[in-house]
Amino acid sequence: MSWSVSDVAMAWGAIRPRNPLIYHITNAVAMNEQAHVMLAVGASPIMSWNPLEAGDLTRACDGVLINIGTPTRESAEAAFVAVEEARSAGKPLLLDPVGYGATALRSELTERLLESGAPAIVKGNGSEISLLAGAGGAIRGVDAVEAGDSAKAAAGVAKKFHCLAIATGKDDYVSDGRQVWAVRGGHVWLKSLTGSGCWAGSLVLAAVVSCGDELLGSVAALVAFGIAAEKAASISRGPGTFRANLFDVLSSLTPGDFEAAGVRWDKRQVL
Repeated sequence: MSWSVSDVAMAWGAIRPRNPLIYHITNAVAMNEQAHVMLAVGASPIMSWNPLEAGDLTRACDGVLINIGTPTRESAEAAFVAVEEARSAGKPLLLDPVGYGATALRSELTERLLESGAPAIVKGNGSEISLLAGAGGAIRGVDAVEAGDSAKAAAGVAKKFHCLAIATGKDDYVSDGRQVWAVRGGHVWLKSLTGSGCWAGSLVLAAVVSCGDELLGSVAALVAFGIAAEKAASISRGPGTFRANLFDVLSSLTPGDFEAAGVRWDKRQVL
């Protein structure tokens, strides 16, 4: 499978006219910013941990994002309601296993959600995906310490759980279990903004829902995020101004920005 820069730009550009409603069961640290980033790119966010409305919201939305960054009894119960409803309704669901491997609770919660078979996409940092694949890796709190071979890990998770897997890092890797796409780009200041990986998950799901292609939408969102980070850094003084400029740039990316950046991805065989 091969895409042109125009294909990737069009997949990203599908978000604003589609205006997808993305239901987030997400963490308290990143929730506001995920809502802001969704609005910036033309998607509509709704956030709720309440299991009493999780079924209704799943049926009403275009896609569901579950992020376990600050797990609570209520959010876990809502997540299990949502995965059952998403599976029944055929709604795309992205799972972000934040801090997988850091505690027994996070690991068990992630594994139970994956066993449901509902997640179409699993997105984590290199360490989280490596640990899920059984390929090593290390976590300190919720941050990646050691990731191992993220490309192989993404392929391993995709095969193991029959999903699309994304491992983020200096380079991002997207795998369908047969092949891996490496996506280059970004800026070191993203590491200075808590929740930036969570924002990436929201962008991926919005693009996937809007363009109708899990693989192309994922690559397009990661490419766009990398381009936006680089453009924002070029006009910023530090992480604070970078954050504000990043939202501005995300809201105004054009096909010309993609053309100027060129091809940021390549396909690799899984060894």
